[in-house]
Amino acid sequence: PAPKLIPALTYAPLPTPLRSSFGALDAPPSSYHGSSTSGAQDSEAYILSIASINGAKELAVATSSPSNAIHIVDAETLRFVRSLNGGGPLGLGAFQSTAGKKGKQAAQAGVGGIQAHVGGVTCLKAYGEKGEGLISCGKEGSVVIWDARSGAAGVKMYASGMGGKARPLLSCDISADGWTVAAGSELQGDDAVITYWDPRNPTATLRSHTSTHSDDVTVVSFAPTSYILPALPSSPSGDLEMSSESQGLSSDKLLLLTGSTDGLLAISDANEEDEDEAVLLTANWGTSVAQAGWVGDQGVWAGSDMETFSTWSAELDPVLDFDIREPGAHTEKAEWVTDYLVTAQSTANSELRVFVGSNEGDISLISTPQPLQKAAPSPTKRKSKSIADTGVAPWCLHTSWTHQHVGVVRALLCDEKNGVVVSGGEDARLHVWRDPCAGRLECAGGEDEDVEMGMDVDDEEEE
Repeated sequence: PAPKLIPALTYAPLPTPLRSSFGALDAPPSSYHGSSTSGAQDSEAYILSIASINGAKELAVATSSPSNAIHIVDAETLRFVRSLNGGGPLGLGAFQSTAGKKGKQAAQAGVGGIQAHVGGVTCLKAYGEKGEGLISCGKEGSVVIWDARSGAAGVKMYASGMGGKARPLLSCDISADGWTVAAGSELQGDDAVITYWDPRNPTATLRSHTSTHSDDVTVVSFAPTSYILPALPSSPSGDLEMSSESQGLSSDKLLLLTGSTDGLLAISDANEEDEDEAVLLTANWGTSVAQAGWVGDQGVWAGSDMETFSTWSAELDPVLDFDIREPGAHTEKAEWVTDYLVTAQSTANSELRVFVGSNEGDISLISTPQPLQKAAPSPTKRKSKSIADTGVAPWCLHTSWTHQHVGVVRALLCDEKNGVVVSGGEDARLHVWRDPCAGRLECAGGEDEDVEMGMDVDDEEEE
């Protein structure tokens, strides 16, 4: 069952961003070397991913086809700085900033518009404590570690597929020490492959795992360094399969979370050559995994193509599983209906922030105090069934960012240190918002306080 959604005492919609870029790719065709065709094509590009780099001074923004670009913009002004050169054919684009006329002119003049990944950018991530590095992958089968300062591809790794053809990649990540890169591929023939490289020797792969998943590998994410693989029984239960080798994390294990459209989540040892021994934990969600990540070092969250949302324990035991569109708020204080999951992000305090969107382009932040625990059943029995009786704790609606995007919001970055949220979408607009919940989330509800605390509430008509 889905949880109830309760507005926080501090809930208030925020209709005005701190700063914006309007139409990141919709400058007049004349701005692009006189090419009306290229200008028209770039106006169709979506913003797909946003990453904070260079000590939060800049943002890396990935765009969809036909431009397939990664642009670097100034985080303070949203002015265009440079485009990353993946060596592909020309694709044109520009950022128009609210910083003023000079910023707009500089943006339009400065974009060389080289494609970052021919065929499409499928994943973009910053890495390092201050976002010193940037990694991406694409449909042409490459993983690139970028020199974000120069815009050049510092290290490039290729995944070869059937007949020597490139294997399209959908997901990538780099380990905390920077010595291992992992990427997940599309299904090609009978194989969906997780490929590993040492970026110090990018021309040769370390190893490939071909049987962990049977369909597109949509998620690869290295475990937090503080994550400890729990000691586990050797026998499986239900849909959960556990390896007898997983008896606690040892120093030679490098743990990787993967997810796939085959419905499986898995935690594997990236250092293990034998794939039969590499897979330590698997769980079958039974629905296509579109995105997933870590909840601190205590568990995992996942979102599906069917807009369902789930959380899992460190052992990949299922905890929560519900349709993210069902929790809604309909009160005098707040009116909110979710249409889709944008993303989720674990905070420095191991809280889980879940960002949801509406088809109109609005975004909301929701959370639960214990994303890895089910609510305890109520000890009392009443004719009126309470939230606690369902075993699902209520969630809190913290804030909404409204009236700026048009259509679906595809990308969101929560910058805790600077107290801002950056969003981008199908309208090619980039907005920077104030984050009123920077720091610890407060989930005290403004209404139905007893229900929010997990208590039973009497139905007045039955008393």
